[in-house]
Amino acid sequence: MDKKTMMLELKGLSRVVGHDVRDLIYKRCAVTELADNYEPENPFLHMLDKLDEQLVERVELSIFEHLSKDERRAFLAQWSEMRPDEQLQFLERYVLEGAS
Repeated sequence: MDKKTMMLELKGLSRVVGHDVRDLIYKRCAVTELADNYEPENPFLHMLDKLDEQLVERVELSIFEHLSKDERRAFLAQWSEMRPDEQLQFLERYVLEGAS
């Protein structure tokens, strides 16, 4: 486990990444693979954008549902250091590596 993951774990990451977040990550991986392998006109890019929006919203909601005020403050301080695309890549790695 790298330092970033360990620090977020200490601040409640496993409670933030629940079943619903994991489901969205798996869907995002599947749609990303489809989009990467589809060339002429890619209908999957719009779907991927929607999934990204849903995932970001679900993570934000999960942070507020599962973490106390102080935990939220600590978690969000570190979480916001990453760009949105880095956050999505981090979540994908966290879920997929944890699933294997």
